[in-house]
Parts: sequence; structure tokens; C-alpha cells
Amino acid sequence: MRHRMIVVLAALAGLYASDQQAAGIGVRVPGPLRIHKVPVTDCRVVRGFLGTPVDGSVRSWDYRGTVCEYPQTASDGVAYAYLNNDGLHVSLADDERFNVIVLRGGAAARVYVDADGLAEPKGKEPLCRFAGGGEIETVSLPQLVKAKRVSFFGVEGGTVADVAFYRVEQGVTAGSGAEVYVSGAPTLGLLPEPQSKFAPESLYLAMKERYGDRHHVIAPLLKGTDASSPLILDKGRPAHLLSEPLGPGRGLAAVRVAAKLSGAVGEHLLTVVVQDPLDPRLDLTWIELTVEVPGEIDLYLDIPDQVLLEDSRLWLTLRSEQDLRMAGFQLSPHWVSKEQALPEALSWRKLLMKSFFSLLSEPRPWGAYGKQPREEFYGSSRYAAQCPELFMTIDQCHALAPDDDLVRQYREWVYLRHLDELSELSAPPEPPAGVPAWAWYPRLAWLEVRRIAQWWLDERLVPTGEFGGRVGDDTDLYQQFADLPFFEDDGAGKRLRESGAKLAELADRDNLRGGLNVHATDSLHAYEEGINHLALMARWFYGDPVYLERCMESARNTEALTVVTDDGRRHFRDNTRMGFEDIAKPREPRVDGAANPLMWHTALQVADYNRNPRVLKVLQEWADTWLRLMQPGQWATDVEVLSGKIVDSQPNRPLYGGYRTQAVTFVWLYALTGQDRYVEPFLHYYRQRQAPLPADVFLGDAFCLGALDSLERTAFEGLVRQNPALALYLTSDPRPLIQATIGSPRSSQQGIDTLYNARRWPDMYTTSHQFTDRVFPSLLQQASISYLGGYCRRNKYNPTQAVSWLGFGTDYAALVLKNRRTCLKVLVYSFAAQPMTGRMRVWALSHGLYAVRIGPDTNGDFSADRMASDGSIELAKGDSIDLTIQPGTVTVVEVEQKHPLDSIFTRADLALVSREVKLRGRALTGVVHNVGSAEVDDVLVAVVDAEGRMVSRKSLGALEAPVDLVPRRTPFTLPVPEGPPVGWKLVLDPENRVPEIYEGNNQIDLSVIEPE
Repeated sequence: MRHRMIVVLAALAGLYASDQQAAGIGVRVPGPLRIHKVPVTDCRVVRGFLGTPVDGSVRSWDYRGTVCEYPQTASDGVAYAYLNNDGLHVSLADDERFNVIVLRGGAAARVYVDADGLAEPKGKEPLCRFAGGGEIETVSLPQLVKAKRVSFFGVEGGTVADVAFYRVEQGVTAGSGAEVYVSGAPTLGLLPEPQSKFAPESLYLAMKERYGDRHHVIAPLLKGTDASSPLILDKGRPAHLLSEPLGPGRGLAAVRVAAKLSGAVGEHLLTVVVQDPLDPRLDLTWIELTVEVPGEIDLYLDIPDQVLLEDSRLWLTLRSEQDLRMAGFQLSPHWVSKEQALPEALSWRKLLMKSFFSLLSEPRPWGAYGKQPREEFYGSSRYAAQCPELFMTIDQCHALAPDDDLVRQYREWVYLRHLDELSELSAPPEPPAGVPAWAWYPRLAWLEVRRIAQWWLDERLVPTGEFGGRVGDDTDLYQQFADLPFFEDDGAGKRLRESGAKLAELADRDNLRGGLNVHATDSLHAYEEGINHLALMARWFYGDPVYLERCMESARNTEALTVVTDDGRRHFRDNTRMGFEDIAKPREPRVDGAANPLMWHTALQVADYNRNPRVLKVLQEWADTWLRLMQPGQWATDVEVLSGKIVDSQPNRPLYGGYRTQAVTFVWLYALTGQDRYVEPFLHYYRQRQAPLPADVFLGDAFCLGALDSLERTAFEGLVRQNPALALYLTSDPRPLIQATIGSPRSSQQGIDTLYNARRWPDMYTTSHQFTDRVFPSLLQQASISYLGGYCRRNKYNPTQAVSWLGFGTDYAALVLKNRRTCLKVLVYSFAAQPMTGRMRVWALSHGLYAVRIGPDTNGDFSADRMASDGSIELAKGDSIDLTIQPGTVTVVEVEQKHPLDSIFTRADLALVSREVKLRGRALTGVVHNVGSAEVDDVLVAVVDAEGRMVSRKSLGALEAPVDLVPRRTPFTLPVPEGPPVGWKLVLDPENRVPEIYEGNNQIDLSVIEPE
């Protein structure tokens, strides 16, 4: 009798390509089968890594332990608003072909190969479709397909719990060696229950999770060639064949299974599963076959190569949809050398490691794993309870490849507090001859963080500015790179600004109303819905009226979230729930505190730009309220609103509330008002030569702002050792900053905060795909102090930088030695081979006439050998100084105020923005904004040619100042020649009659305006 085996379309639901649209037609393959599982190398949802669709489990969990499979969105995890998170892209090993796709989870989907871009191809037929509805669905293709990437679109009606790709061909390759296993006498029941519930290696727990509590048929695999009795498969009941531990170090390439089948005549659906010998929760092969009874099977199950470890077993599961008798059952492993199996085995195990790690990277439970036993740690929290499989996989990867650097990184990152020793590291490269250390090491720090940012831009960015963590987590990632655009106006800095602008539009559309979060939540997450991003855009795009007005609106509505009590205290009404809905229906007052200070970020940004009196009044009322509640030894962080009762406080951590954002708000208020009371909580300790957390963090800021000018000189002796920035500004000694940048090879701090740690963990903030709100490249802090004179990052956003840089690319270094309101001193070093010309933009200098002196320093004493003076020039916030720096040379730039001028913050500020200007034929339309603090009597707008001559002009009348935080705008239309010539500009106040906060937002190059 001729026997045949049929690889079928499960539930008869799959479809072929466009010329094979007949549903329910199987592919009949006579004779023995070779079933090769095609290895997967990557899996992305849109552009974010997610390993759960390809991990061999249909019960993958999120970090809370909840089963969650694509397209279900995990608790946080990978999610894009772009394309509505549609698009699962699986990368396959090179040079592999497949003709069968098995999808478990019941989803309907359209499948394409090597699709260009991220969106579903238009006008192109899918390779195949899954109709959905079946727990297991198989599509068999009419021919072999070679593809680097397979994409699933329109996933609905179920999940892609697991998808696998197979090459099913006629013929069997014999296993090497003489080992043959037969089925022993089966038993009915479960394996012995392990002592620990945290045992991912437990066959009992794996069997229970995967197949339920029902009685199982379990048969031992015994060495030999003759089975004592046939293997009986009862209808629908899995039979599990288990070997004894096979010993470590053996390479397993395939498993051959053969048997004679008998039972009811006809076609039977047979499921064949090879479990992962190192992780029994997962399978390496899961495929459904339709076999003809009576008949024979002869299967060569070519699994991804594995290297067995101690206690590794073979576990094969068979299940038939009808009663089936398997006589002469034999299983033959195909053994290869460890060296031959290791590349594929390690690749699979590292993919699992990355998947488990990425899923847990939000709560980071391993941070609490110290010297305690693992069982104790696993039971310590709901998040730690998800760690066993990750820990086991890290251990397995280390056992397989103890010298693999990526495995080392994961192991030392996760086990940092548990390991007695870390691996040896080589020191960061030393400066080349003639290059100052202050120029070399901070630049290495900047370029390392820039590399991390570049990776996210290259690997995870989509056209909406998202990185795959929703607005709520992606805004956090942008905050971590807040300083990068101030180092360079091109490259990664430019790309961050551009992508940030796109995310701002997404947040404004989907997440914010009136500058507040649409969906009410606690203050931390309310802030992260885009309020933080509004403020960042106003900083990155200085003078942009749209971003400033959004911040104004946010500030006005944030005020409405507060209440003034009968005794004059101003508080936020609550910290557990707030949002735009509170404007119409204010909540009953409860407790102010926790992360509430974050909510003032947009208000502070407005005040920083134009000193809006309404904003300052409200901010000071809130801050003064807290000062009334604070005293040494009781620094209030939470207070009952109506009663004024302190709910929580810190004994020796002044202004520690809200992730230290109490301190951010108070220091920023000091910078805006000059009122000493806002830094008095810090000064109380500084006068005693103490700087407890977070006072230590703000020492450099306080010094530059002048807050420490009243301290006795002896007070600095204890303080200077606690903050390298203070040492730099006080003594012009960069060595503490250099040492903080380099760090120590024995640091026990997890993260990328030093050059040593950057060398220890070069991939942990890139290819490990941690959640976007868990990327903390705080190494940038040291570089920002050097290059900019201060730093900003997530939850430390008070802007204190002295300068920023334009036109120098990455071939330069800078060291800010003085950053005061009336003086500035900077060293600049060029790594370029040719002279470079660029600009240094000033941010902290008050408005005045300044002497600017520039000269070379050839002896390294931080003083110019000779000075060339540009005479007195007028400078204010946002102005720039042209510089030419010579190759391999230190240039000293000193700026000193000779005469103060009026404050710019009492002025008007007329502003244009190119995205509001439209050209329709010969009509140029747009909007003029006033984002300043004074009214303009008559707004003039004009078009000027390349020589500055007015071609057309228009008077728009008076334009008030938005002192009430309501935007002031006026539209205009101007005639222009069709297609304005190169060099023509649209200009506000063309005769420069209006004193303004900032002149850089008064004109637009018309060449950037596309005609409509």
C-alpha cells in the first residue's frame, strides 16, 4: 500500500497567493518528510522589538505576569500610534527558504515578504492570508519562498501567539550515531511536583501550564530498537515522550520519528511537538500533519541546533484528533559536535534572553536582587516572580558561551549586586599627544550618548516621532537627550529636534487638550502624556510661537488644577488623579505632593521666556505655601490640602519631593526671581559645609546663579568635593569632572553614567531594546557640564547652560569655566585638520554691553597667550558670537559685561513660524504672534528682497501681549511675485523699531515655503 502524508491548512482556512485562492486545499507530499524549522533572528512590531510572537510559547507574559500576545498591548511595552501599531515583521536567517507557516493564536492576517517600508504594501497581493478563528492555522505554499523578512498586517480576531516558518520537503536524513529510542510503558498522570513554584526548568510546571491539569499520557524514551508495546494516542489527549537527562555538551541538530499507524481508516490530524530541551515552557517545533491510516510516518524534525546542558532531556509530544495506534515507534536523535551546534543554539538562546529581558525592563526587578537566595528574591514581589525564566536563560547562555560579550553584558547588568566580581575592563582610550584631558574625555562621553541616540533614531523611530513606547514613555526618552541639540545643530541633534517636533504634534492631537493630559491619571503619568514634551519643544525651538503658546495654554490650565485655601495656601487639589477634565469639574481637595511639581514645567518654561507676571504669581504662591510647611528636619513632601497637615516629609533631604522636582522648581524660581528664600532649604545645609541629596546635585547650578555668593569661603571646603561642577567653577580645576566622567572599573552603579560603565555595557541601552522610559545615559551630564556649562535631563529640567554650539559638528571640545549672569569663560579645542568657523550661542548672560576677547592658549594654563578684542558688543539671551578655531589648538573665549542694559523680559516679542506661512499663487498668508510681555502699537510685516529692500509691506495694527496667557495673534496676507526669487524673506518689524525679547523669530526665508 502506498502511504501519503498531507501538510494541511488547519481548519481549512488558509489561502494561497492570488492565483491559488481555493480554500481548504492541502499539499499532498508522498513519502518521508524532512521538516526544517527556519531560525528567526529578529521580530518587530512596527519598529519595536517584541520576542513573544516567535518565542515558542502561546502564553507569553508581560512584566506583571499577565498573558499577552500580539496584537494585545502589554502593560507598557512596544506600542506605536503610527499605523495603529499594525505590522509584525519577522526576520529570518539568511539563505533560508520556507513553504509552510504555522500560526497559533487564532488571528486573521495578511502576509507579505520583504515588504518595503513599514506600512502594508498598496496594490500588491499578499503572499497568503490567514482567515483566523482556528487555534492553530497552517498555510502551505505551492513553492519555496526565500525572504529576509515576513510581515503580518491587519492582525485581528485573535493573536499571533506564536508564528513559525518551516521548509517541508520529501526525504529524510538519517541521524548520526547508533542511538535509537523507543517508547516505554506509558503512565497516566503528571510528573512529580517540584518543591518550588519558581522553577522554569520544571517539566511538571511546564506541562501543567501548556496542557492543563488533566491526566497526561507520559511514556519514557528508552534506548533500544524494539518497543515492548505500541504507543496508543487517545482522541485529543497528548502523549508526552520523555528521555532521561542526556548529559551536557552534546549538539542536537534534529530528531527523527518513525512509526506504523493503525486505527480508523482515513485521514487523521496529528500534532507533533518538539519541546525546547533547555526551557520546557517553549517548543522548538509545532506542526500539524494529516496522516493517512493505516500507514507510516517517517519524519526528520530539523530543529534549530541545540547544545544540551546538565539535566537536558528530549521531550516529544504527539496528539491525534482520532484514536491512533503507533506500532514500532522509534526516535533517533541527530547528534553533532558542540562546536557545530553552538552558533545556532546560542543565537536562539540569546534571542530568548533579549525577549525576557526587554519585557521586564520597565520594573527592572533585578535591581533588588542581592545576596539573598533566588527563591527568596522571586517571592519578594510580583515583578521578581517573573524573573526565573530570564535568570535561567542568562545562566544557560553563560554556560554555552562564557566568553560571549553580549551574554556578559546581560549577566553583569542583571546580577550586578549579586556578583562578587565583575569582568576586567580596559580603560577608556587616553588622549593622543597634545590633546588636553578636559577636551578628550567629555567628548568621548558626548559621542557615546550621541551613539545611543543615533541607534534609537536609526532603529526605532517612525514618522510620528515615536520610538515605540507610546507618547507617555517616548517623551521620557526625549528628555534624557534634552541637551544633545545644544552640542550640534546638525547630525543627531538635528534629527532629535525634527523627530521631537513630530511627536509634539502627535501628543497635541491624541494625548493633550488645553495643554493637559486628556485621560486623568496620577501627576507623574499626567506629565508624561506630553506636558513634558511641550516644555522641551519650547526649549529646543527657542522663540517658536506655536510651542510657547501651547505652554501658555498648559500653564493657564495647570493653574486651574490648583486651589487656594481659606488661609491663603495654594495647592494642587490631588496627586493621584488629574487631567483636562478637572477644568470643568474640579476634584475635591485631598493631598498635594508626590510628583505634582512636574506639572509646573510648562509654566516655568513660559516664565523663563518672558517672565509672564501671572505665571510667576501663581508659581510663587505655590512655592511659598510649601516654604510655610517646611523647616529643618521636616522637609514636607506631601500635605493634606484643606487642613495643611503634613502627610509625609524628609528629615534631611530638602526639597526631595516628586523625584527631586521640588528642588528643580525652587531652583528655577530662584533663577527667575532672585529671591533667596527659594534656595534657603539648600543654603541651610551649605552653610554647614553639607550637601545632602538632592542639594548636592544643584551645587553647580546654585553657584552659577549666584546663590552661593554669600557663603563664607570656608564653607566651600566641604562642598567642593561633592560636586565636580562646583570644583570646576570655583577653582577652574577640571580634574574632578574628568574623573567623574571616566569613573571606575569597579563601579557597582548600574547604568551608563561613566566611560567605564559605557565600556562595560555598550549594548544595554541599544540592542537590548529596553523600554523607552528605561534608557538613562546619564553620562551626558558630565559632557553637558563641560560643553554647555550645565545640564538638563529627565526630572532635572531647570535650564542652567551658559552656551550652545552651531556649525562645529563633532570635531571640537569645550570647557565652560565661568557661567555667570555677567561673565563667561570658555575653552574650545578643535580636533579638525582645518580651521573651523561656527557660532557660540549664549543663554545665561543678562542683557548688556560686553567685551569679547579671544585668543590661543598654548601652555595649558587656561589663559590666552594673547587676546584679540572685538570691542563692546550687545548680547542677550539667545544671541551668538562668531568663532574661528584653529586645528589642534585651545582657544580661550572670555566675555565680560561692561555696562548693563534694560531687561529683555519686559519687552514685546513678535514672532513668525514657517509652518504657518502659505503661498497660494501670488498671495502669501500667515499669522503674527506676540509672545512677549508688552503690547506692540503697530505691527508691520513685509517681504524684502535679497538686498533687504521692501517689496511689499502691510500694517496690521496693534497687538497686545499675552499677559493673561491667552495667545495674541493676527493673520495677514501679502502680495508677492509668483515663486519669490532666492534670498527673499518675510520679515516682521523690518525697520527694527520694536524692542523685542528675541529677534531670531522675526523672519522666514521664503525659499522654504512650498507653493500650494
